Amino acid sequence: MSELTPEEKRRIYEEEKTRIEAQQQIKRKISRKTKPSTWGCLILIALLGIAIGITALRKPSGTGSGSTIKKTAPKREEVKLKARVTFTGTQFVIQNNNQFDWSNVRMEVNKGYYYNASRMKSLTEYTVGAGQFAKRDGTRFNPFSMKPQNFFIAADTPKGRAYYTGGWKIP
Repeated sequence: MSELTPEEKRRIYEEEKTRIEAQQQIKRKISRKTKPSTWGCLILIALLGIAIGITALRKPSGTGSGSTIKKTAPKREEVKLKARVTFTGTQFVIQNNNQFDWSNVRMEVNKGYYYNASRMKSLTEYTVGAGQFAKRDGTRFNPFSMKPQNFFIAADTPKGRAYYTGGWKIP
């Protein structure tokens, strides 16, 4: 192969420089043309959203012609689980002292050891062995190496989800 002469190199350089400048000019023209239309579309979408929001706020609620009955959610009565929890040294004794059953019951001792029960009938006492409480990784609560400090119950009731929190003082 033969080498390019300095004149050929200069000509190739000038052609490449001209090509790059032409490409940059085309990009600038395109970007100038698309920016206003892009902004126009965004503004149109924003105005449409505002119009829909205003329309939704102005719609009368309720039934009947032109009535403006305000709908409010019924006040939720706070429900508390009435429980008594004792610890025998190896077992937890849980009493449901409410006048209704608890369902989907989740009990927790020492913030991390769980036990689930499907139903606990009203005014009934249940005994659960301490070893039945386990962490998510399978580690069991060992009453011989640790003492229960707090006890938590969450359950479904006829009036919604309810909770109980209790604990024991450590001597």
